[in-house]
Amino acid sequence: RGDGWHRLRQENFSQMDLDRSPELFALIKSMMRTDPARRVDVHGVCAHTVVSRACAAMERTYEEAKRDGTSLFAASPLAGVSNTFLEEILGRDYDDMDLSL
Repeated sequence: RGDGWHRLRQENFSQMDLDRSPELFALIKSMMRTDPARRVDVHGVCAHTVVSRACAAMERTYEEAKRDGTSLFAASPLAGVSNTFLEEILGRDYDDMDLSL
């Protein structure tokens, strides 16, 4: 547990580089609040726009797999995603961003 961890535990997010996704950054910050009364609950996480878009994309993939008779595993969180998945759930174009792992 280094300095970065301790900064996060003190709600100091200055070293996080999520400027390109303010919605996701706001969700992460709300999940990491040290005061439980201020921390988002599971219902708030599930209702968040980024999570809602991810669920909708997975549901579409599931319905397409059922319709086409292909593997339902494609709709699993463990399956690979399309090259545009991140753009879709964050609602942004990331053509100039390196998204490789």
